[in-house]
Amino acid sequence: MQSEDGVRPEGTADKKNKGTPKKGEWGYLDSRHFTSLLRFILFGLITLILALCTWVIFPEHGKVFLILAVISAIPTAMASVNLIMYLRFKSLSPEDHDAIEENKGRIPCFYDSVLTTSEKSYYAPCIGVINKNLMLYSSLDEKEEKELIRHLTLMAKKNGFREWHIRVFKTREEFINRLKYLNEQNIKVLKTDHEMLELIGNLSL
Repeated sequence: MQSEDGVRPEGTADKKNKGTPKKGEWGYLDSRHFTSLLRFILFGLITLILALCTWVIFPEHGKVFLILAVISAIPTAMASVNLIMYLRFKSLSPEDHDAIEENKGRIPCFYDSVLTTSEKSYYAPCIGVINKNLMLYSSLDEKEEKELIRHLTLMAKKNGFREWHIRVFKTREEFINRLKYLNEQNIKVLKTDHEMLELIGNLSL
């Protein structure tokens, strides 16, 4: 589906493309649960096989296989951390996704975002961007909301985005009402809106 300016809105998967959802598309987080689990199992098996080679299969070359087993444990540990991170979050419900899709109009949206900082991760099931308005649908508490807005404001300024309005909407109804209002104002999608979505993608898990 394409907008009137010929650009397909971000976060909307082509109906003909039934492959794995990409970052920013609905269903991305759920798909990462499966792929992250596969990666963890694969790396874990490699580490286990090398460990068996060390003590059972090729004990005469134990030192070599022990070193390889220790080295292989690093990606295994990283895969386990990655799996735990993704399992903490799940994709937006089909009902919420359909409701947003029906009401977002021309507004580009980024789905399944887990915005990460050095201290914390913030889940935003859907983020809409249009004409310097950055809208997040997320059930963050008041403290988390302030922290995330402060982080996004800082990141935006560092990347050359000035005078952006960032708001968090805690319920689907509030978020959709905002989308409807901006659509009714006939606000045009700017090039910087898509650039902002690219930044959101870079900041997301």
